[in-house]
Amino acid sequence: MAETAVESVTTLSQGADSTIPRLKLGQSSYNGLWTLGGNIFEECNSELRWPRAIHTYKKMAKDATIAPALNLVEMAIARVPWSIKIPEGYEDQLKDKAVFLEQCMGDMEDSFGSFIRRAATFNRYGFAPIEKVYRKRLKGNGSKYDDGLIGVESLPLIAQDTVASWDWEKKGRKLSGLWQFIVEPSGKSNATLVNTNSEEFIRRKKFMLFRNNPLKDNPEGESPLKACWAAWKYKTSLEEFEAMGVSSDMRGLKVLYIPPRYMAEDASPEDKAVYDYYKNIMRNLHMNEQSGLILPQVLDDQGEQYFKFDVISVTGQKAHDVNKIIGRYKNEIISSLMASQLVLGQEGGGSFSLAESLQGISDMAIESKLIEIQDQLNHDLIPQLFALNGWDTSVTPHFTFGDLKTPDLDVLSKFIQRVGAAGMLSQDPRTINWIAEQANMPVPFDDTSMDIDEGRKQLTGFSSNAGEGMQEGMPSGTGSATGGGDQSAGNSENN
Repeated sequence: MAETAVESVTTLSQGADSTIPRLKLGQSSYNGLWTLGGNIFEECNSELRWPRAIHTYKKMAKDATIAPALNLVEMAIARVPWSIKIPEGYEDQLKDKAVFLEQCMGDMEDSFGSFIRRAATFNRYGFAPIEKVYRKRLKGNGSKYDDGLIGVESLPLIAQDTVASWDWEKKGRKLSGLWQFIVEPSGKSNATLVNTNSEEFIRRKKFMLFRNNPLKDNPEGESPLKACWAAWKYKTSLEEFEAMGVSSDMRGLKVLYIPPRYMAEDASPEDKAVYDYYKNIMRNLHMNEQSGLILPQVLDDQGEQYFKFDVISVTGQKAHDVNKIIGRYKNEIISSLMASQLVLGQEGGGSFSLAESLQGISDMAIESKLIEIQDQLNHDLIPQLFALNGWDTSVTPHFTFGDLKTPDLDVLSKFIQRVGAAGMLSQDPRTINWIAEQANMPVPFDDTSMDIDEGRKQLTGFSSNAGEGMQEGMPSGTGSATGGGDQSAGNSENN
């Protein structure tokens, strides 16, 4: 790294000399990430350390408690709409570039939504490397367009379980790329899975890296499954014990009575052979490998049967409520994955306001993951794509995601009525467009730079003067009968 620095400069300040010290412009600190041979050793638990962690997470993702929580977040991410926005004041300069990005979203080999779902896998594994595959936009290359510009061909996932290790440069301060195992799936003509045991190096500039909580700039991020690993392990163990206990209760305890001489230490070889024979029978019955047994009808002098078989019930009150303990671990898992609304009401409690609060917490977690996807697209994909086309990258259009859920139009309309009646709602085209977008209606104004009077004139031309009810500064109770003034005062729901 170049040792650039600010030279010492002497200046006159308030009649005295002051010196600006030499300052190193480059980075001096380290991220402190513990690595060895390209592998990261931040995690002390071997089951949660890469690459073994991928198998742990795959097992956890199949759990009946964890799977709905993960799917809830990933489905919510996948259903949010995306659009291209132009920075304010650059509408004329960047309009064509925004159209180009919108075309790129629909010109890939698979859909933009499929890319979002692949990127969302960082929610379960902690990270998701997505390769950037470009092509010239020519119809001969499979593009819908024929302008020769560099566009996006696809954004495939570099599967997390194929990541072998990482590489750094600048004394470990900057990630330079990753090593991927080469695994070539084969078709029917060649039924062998080609695994060459070799690795391919993929440079950092070739892929986007989506991460969850990248502490110490860890390229592997941190999976939310780490927080609930202990609870999951105890829960699954208790579920196995519970199933075994239920099975034993249903089958009962099998008891076989045989004469003591067969079990004596000094028994003859023939008697020992009989004892071993019946031990094997009991073992087979316990393992469900034998459906029954035949016993000799032999009676002693008192008329008691020499050989007797019985099944004893072992049902009864257990020392611990296993079901309650499993439920506790289940709640810990759900809470750590911020999906408590999934179990709300299952135990008889809950309310609408509590459900809203829990949903709000879940929405915040989902929004943070959407922000990560948005930031990587805007700070990695777009600047590189523009640079490949030779365009200025100082100001660019950007990707933005829509609302997580559809707004309640009844609540929205009351809000607009109230702020409009107070004279706090402007009738400029941008505000009107925003209201239309919230209601999923066509945007009325293409040109948002026109003044309020011109916008009001166009608006009232197709809405029967309804906009007059939102005129700035209009006193309550005045205006036309069709729309002027505060027409919400007589509505009891607004009082």
